[in-house]
Amino acid sequence: MTGNDEFLFFIIAGFVGGFVNVIAGGAKLFVFPMLLAFGLPPLVANATATVGLWPAQLPGAWVFRDTLARDRKGHALDALITATGAVIGVVLLYTLGEAVFLPLVPAFLAIAVVAILFGDYLPKLGQRLAVNRVAARALFFLTGIYAFYFGAGYGFMIMAAVFLAGESSIHVAGARKNFISFGANTAAVILLSMTGLVAWEAAIAILLGGLVGGGFGGRAMNFIPQKSLKVIVAGFGFTLVARYILFL
Repeated sequence: MTGNDEFLFFIIAGFVGGFVNVIAGGAKLFVFPMLLAFGLPPLVANATATVGLWPAQLPGAWVFRDTLARDRKGHALDALITATGAVIGVVLLYTLGEAVFLPLVPAFLAIAVVAILFGDYLPKLGQRLAVNRVAARALFFLTGIYAFYFGAGYGFMIMAAVFLAGESSIHVAGARKNFISFGANTAAVILLSMTGLVAWEAAIAILLGGLVGGGFGGRAMNFIPQKSLKVIVAGFGFTLVARYILFL
């Protein structure tokens, strides 16, 4: 491939991720294997996807800023706790290396698929199992570690943690999820940028493609059934799980 061909490939990866993420979630489930298919090492592909998809959290966090005003300090603390977990996840990714990371990829993909496929049920489960805020914040911390050691599907897990903390409004929960995700993503991206694991040309292309894909995805939401796309995403994910189990 020429340099232009490579950049176009990464833009397409970002476009697909952004498009799917708006409708069904799971951008990284698509972007990560596309980067692997291009030939990036697993750790580099993971870090690059995280950085490239980071700006997608900003609009959701900004649009609902007024919704979060009633407990700004509490939401900021939740984001800080998740970001602390995210930093630990990045450190683990960098220090443990590919020998530990690669065998875990099938399990991470399976977690992501389950989170995406059953994400709609997590809010109800969270409300039924409502626990105190300390326990919920422990879950924020653990989710942060997973999110930035691998991370696909973690948005649904954060949403579940928000409901476990006692939130009853789906709109406020969504706003909190976006705010927490953006804060944790920002911390992880800053740290990842210092590790040397990010393929910056690819990350920038994914960013651009993701913004366009997200715009198209927003328009397509009225025409594509969300549940149908989630089944397609899950089917793709399970195929990837089988592929990595058989060929790792």
